[in-house]
Order: sequence, then C-alpha cells, then structure tokens
Amino acid sequence: MLSRRAVLFSVACLGGVALSARRATANDDILRLTGSGMPGGMPVGLTLAALDALPRTSFRTSTPWHPGVVEFSGVSLRDCLRAAGAQGQTLRLVALNDYVVEADLAELEAADALLATRQDGEPMPISDKGPIFLVFPFDARPALQHQSFYSRSVWQLAEVQIQP
Repeated sequence: MLSRRAVLFSVACLGGVALSARRATANDDILRLTGSGMPGGMPVGLTLAALDALPRTSFRTSTPWHPGVVEFSGVSLRDCLRAAGAQGQTLRLVALNDYVVEADLAELEAADALLATRQDGEPMPISDKGPIFLVFPFDARPALQHQSFYSRSVWQLAEVQIQP
C-alpha cells in the first residue's frame, strides 16, 4: 500500500515538472489545490518556484482595476491543473479575504485564464492583488469584457477546489 507521501509525490511529478509535494499548509505555499477532483482527493500545495517551473504564459491587457495596459505573466490555469493531475468540471476559487466564486472549468480554460504571479515582470505582493491573480486577456477578446469574467478575476487567490 502506498503511503500518503508517495501518493502526493506521484501526483506532483507529472511530465517531469516537480510540483510541491508538501502538505498544503506549508508556509511558503502560495496556492492550494484541493477537492475531490484531485488524485486520491489529496491536496497539493504549490510554491512560487513550483508554479514558475511550469510552462510560462504572458499577455498584455487592460483591466477595470488598473490604469492603462498591464503585462501579466504566470502559468495557465489549464497547465497548472493538468500538471497536478486534477480532473473536474467545477472550480471553487477562494481568495485570501474569503471572496469565493464558483466557475465552470471548461469556460475558464476556453477563456485562457491565467494564474498570474507577476505584473509587469515583478512578483505581485498581497497588497496589490498577489501573490496570484486569476486574470483573463480582456483586450484580446471583447467577449471577456463582461461582468461574468470580471467577477471570476480573483486576486489574492489562495485555493482552487476542484469538483466533479
């Protein structure tokens, strides 16, 4: 029988990319992936370094919360969840301030949702929407300039709960 540590390590090491195999409560984890959509239902905690090890994505866009155009970079939601082996249809996105929104995973992926860890090349502090801001390329696709996507742009994102 596999130990909890072996299961977490196996889940966290998909495709040669080592995600954090520590408990989701470790002090340097900036994002927790939890829920029944996680392999074995086991939570995974991700550090900034683990997220940076995944394929990087960036885009420039304006948002309702920033003056002018901003460059966001990080990892696509799709790539992050695939690397963790997560499977599901619904996400519950939880911010540090307990803001919660539920969203359809396929919709977020189709909209090119980005787990942005940097703004204009700099890590985002908690005081300015960091350390993770789920954001969309609003300027590239006018259909994203809608309240339904603005409300899913979660800053200070701390946890993604994956449900079937």
